[in-house]
Amino acid sequence: MKKIFLISLIGLLSLGVSSCSDPLDTHPTEFFDEETVWSSFSTANAFVNAAYSAVLADYDNGESTGMWAGNGSAVFWECRTPNSVWCSLVGEGTDGFSLETSINAYSDYGVNHSRSLRKCNVIIEKAAASEVMSEEQKTMLVAEGKFLRAMVFFDQARKMGRFLPIRQVFTESDTLAAKQLAMTSTLEEGYDIIVEDFEDAIAGLPEFSSAGRANKYTAETMLSEACLQAYAYTKQTKYLDRAISAATDVVENKTLSPNYRDIFNIGNSTDQEILLGYYYLEEDTYVSSFCELIDIGPNIQVTDTEPSMCPIPFKNAFGGATFMGWSIFFPTQDLVDQYLVVDDATGKALPWWETSQWKNNVDDLDPETVTTPGQVDSYNRSTGEPRRIPSDQDFANLNAAYPTFDHYAELKAVRPDTRNISELMYQNRDKRFYASVVYDQSEWFGETIETNLQGNASIGVRDKENGGWYNTVTNYYWRKTVPEDLKNMFYATQTDYHFCITRTAMAYLNLAEAYLCKKNVTKAVEALNATRTIHGGLPASEASTLEEAWKDYMRERNVEFCSESGYTYFSYLRWGKYGGYANGGAPEGDIVKALESPVHKIMISRDRSKILVGQVTTLGASNRRFTTRRYLLPIAQNFLNTREAYDLDHEQNEGW
Repeated sequence: MKKIFLISLIGLLSLGVSSCSDPLDTHPTEFFDEETVWSSFSTANAFVNAAYSAVLADYDNGESTGMWAGNGSAVFWECRTPNSVWCSLVGEGTDGFSLETSINAYSDYGVNHSRSLRKCNVIIEKAAASEVMSEEQKTMLVAEGKFLRAMVFFDQARKMGRFLPIRQVFTESDTLAAKQLAMTSTLEEGYDIIVEDFEDAIAGLPEFSSAGRANKYTAETMLSEACLQAYAYTKQTKYLDRAISAATDVVENKTLSPNYRDIFNIGNSTDQEILLGYYYLEEDTYVSSFCELIDIGPNIQVTDTEPSMCPIPFKNAFGGATFMGWSIFFPTQDLVDQYLVVDDATGKALPWWETSQWKNNVDDLDPETVTTPGQVDSYNRSTGEPRRIPSDQDFANLNAAYPTFDHYAELKAVRPDTRNISELMYQNRDKRFYASVVYDQSEWFGETIETNLQGNASIGVRDKENGGWYNTVTNYYWRKTVPEDLKNMFYATQTDYHFCITRTAMAYLNLAEAYLCKKNVTKAVEALNATRTIHGGLPASEASTLEEAWKDYMRERNVEFCSESGYTYFSYLRWGKYGGYANGGAPEGDIVKALESPVHKIMISRDRSKILVGQVTTLGASNRRFTTRRYLLPIAQNFLNTREAYDLDHEQNEGW
């Protein structure tokens, strides 16, 4: 495994908004003089490594979720989609962003990345002027500086639309010019700057690079992603054409991994498909270092399972308790429904409730007939506390615009199959399901995980009947972000770790989306079938209409990129801007239906003969809200107020 080696070269010029005297501080804060840094390729290369850290994983943006990698960038953005939910009764609460209760004009989503941008601009300027590096070295470093700068601008554009296009190294003598720098005035202006930087990066980057550094195909893939976002918000077809061109070059020259599971902290951290990863080494990386680890694993001890009288206790095979995490983020039934099942009889890929094995062995009942706590199943813990399907809470804090329960089913009294209802639901799935989600009767950390009522990792196994006590509220846990060689989910356990920022799969799916926007169904389905068949192990999509193709594509995007750097959330924004088949038939720019719908959990009876699927209602998590102003998040008002004081442009985004 390669690590991005960091050196103590921070800032060199801090451009903060906290100063009461300057909208942009132009005073340098140097640890090493520039002459030393740029006196050789090796020291300059170390500076570039530090810039990767600042751009990809630093906390320079005023929000804990970072830009592309690092602590929370995956799980925080994912819980704002139908794929995941954040819910904790211990103290962390639920996600105010998805409820739109924690967003206001003063929220900061990264308006001031000037420290990171200065690093990028220093690289571009100093490498180009170097007299000690070869032309090849200079070209590569300049290209990396432009790639990183484009990544900063793109993150700002996809969140807030407009940004400060800082493309020079300001010195103390440039204070006036720095103060007068105008923000991009339109979305198209901003995206044209981003495209130009990515284009320049593509021209100068090598075809191959070490792990953790960008190459030509990294930049082409990110260019295609940025162009899709640009097209969605501007409807300028030039962006679609460029997305297709860039993504096509990637898919013609790079390959998909034959084993999706190995890509994510399991077998091969430098898998051929990873075009850009961010790496951490075991000696200074702990489970507690990342929300993607500590906040997805449960905290369930033997003393918790004993009062619940769980049939299968944890073995704790590696010494000490296996599960000592602080889980607050969980996959939803909505995500699980996206993973298709191969039909036993026809070999076709279908939703689980449409397969022949399900229909032949299970009766689908009317969910509206479930009206009473404990109607499906119930028992009392040894302490006397009830555990029921459904519970009292399942009828409280509902999103009244949607059904209380979506599925209610029971095994037939006479059936041809001996499998229980969990096995009928979870077997023969898209292979990515097993790489991404922990479910009832699966194996995890050497333990058999049971999430049926009374199960050792279920919703009610601890003190709270509806979970959220550092255990699941959906009866699922995230597997995708967890190294398989961990011995336990303990905050002090050390591990190698990496985040995937760009993969070949993105180029395939960006190509599919661009062709869908051009209404070329044949080309779109051809592109999406690459990941569907190779990563998912599913039969190819046979979609022949635009409606069918959009449905298969959006499913593919969800299961391929769940819990990766916020890509899913921003994809939903694009789809809302497209409207039509991409957003449930709604007009362009209307409410994104998927982002305001409640998310769901599954409840499985103790004998695994019945299931009930209902809203996650704990802490009001069911009452998600999406207003159209959220297509662009607010530009931090404090930043705008400072600009106004200097008589600079300071327009807030619509609705904030």
